[in-house]
Amino acid sequence: MNRRFTTFLGLLAAFGVQAQDYLANDPVWSEISTCAVPYPCIAYDSYYYRTAGDSVVAGNIWTKVTREGSILYSWQGSPNPPPDCQGMLNYGPNWYAHLLIREEGRQMRIWDGGSDQLLYDFDLHVGDTLPISWNNWNPGITVIAVDSVLIGTEMRARYELGNSGAQYIVEGVGSSNGLFEPISNFLECGYSLECFGLGDQGYYSPLGAGPCDLALGIGLARHSRTASISVDPNPGTDHFTISLPKGLHTATLFDAMGRMVHQQRISDERAMIQTAHLPSGVYLVKLDEGLKPLRWVKE
Repeated sequence: MNRRFTTFLGLLAAFGVQAQDYLANDPVWSEISTCAVPYPCIAYDSYYYRTAGDSVVAGNIWTKVTREGSILYSWQGSPNPPPDCQGMLNYGPNWYAHLLIREEGRQMRIWDGGSDQLLYDFDLHVGDTLPISWNNWNPGITVIAVDSVLIGTEMRARYELGNSGAQYIVEGVGSSNGLFEPISNFLECGYSLECFGLGDQGYYSPLGAGPCDLALGIGLARHSRTASISVDPNPGTDHFTISLPKGLHTATLFDAMGRMVHQQRISDERAMIQTAHLPSGVYLVKLDEGLKPLRWVKE
């Protein structure tokens, strides 16, 4: 953790930090969650938040946020999973159409349940307690360090948290758990912000490594050339078969930390990828440029 910017940010605060336009330039959040729904049924959800126009509510201009993604169900119990814990469900893009957000100074606020509520307050310093908000109900979360990250052409403050389910909050982005996801500890689910981007460009991953643009590219696949691609079985164990267009391709696997763990040249329309050497977890299968990446789960 680089803490060299703490003094620098303190000087900026002393001279007055100008609020930035957090919702400009088409921001997009690439996120994943793993939830027991309930156990032994596990739902792996890969999804994207995007801004989608403005509305006027209670005299303020609010920005609509949509959500779209896919949920992969995995049964962890005895054989013969029930029908509601099999396969994949695609949803969106109007999953969160009822939620609106806006910027007010260095705050992000949310309209929910007919009221204007605090979502994030980014005017923080080392030692401050994180305020209670729409997605934080823990009064004991504190700011233990401050640095900054470059997003687009702007330096944004990043606050490391103590006693928290999220490791960071980042100015104008949200937490390392996501935009709306709970900051407080939440036993039933695990959340992670994979990438934050502006338009088609990825800028920030809380992990500090890995293919941020690649994670963002999944959500932007509508702009890429289409192709019939699939992996089976999914979830799987020691191998999976990938089906893709005829030709010479390269399949690359990344783990949840963004590290490349396997790469293989493919010349047939169906090829087997051996994964016995990989630990259980969620993997990203990256194919050629312009082809939509896929998510694969090893049980």
